Amino acid sequence: MQIKLLLAFIFTTFFILACNQENVQQKPEWLTDPGDGAVGSCKTHVKGRHYQEELAIGRARERLAARYGVEVSSIQTIKEKIVNEKAYVRSDKEILQTVNKTTVKAHVRETWIDKQYDEVWVWVYPVSN
Repeated sequence: MQIKLLLAFIFTTFFILACNQENVQQKPEWLTDPGDGAVGSCKTHVKGRHYQEELAIGRARERLAARYGVEVSSIQTIKEKIVNEKAYVRSDKEILQTVNKTTVKAHVRETWIDKQYDEVWVWVYPVSN
């Protein structure tokens, strides 16, 4: 009888300790201080992780390009339609760029995934010519 109580106590203690562990992700420092680079992010994408990463990279490149004399403006239109309990979403994005003979090259320096919010963060850095 004492062995059963001891095993129950050990199991309960182990279970409580396992549940109390915080799974906190440390945010990288470059999120708030990208230096000469730029940061872009994207939450869950309907087409999967690859498209989510590509969109985050595109957003970071737009920010970097704007810093180096490329004027970037974008307009995004999202239309939602529900028919017979089925949802249809359509998204159109229009990007206008004005370049003054400036070439901006960049590479992805680091990628971080915020698992709590399923958000991909990308840090791009300019490549010197």
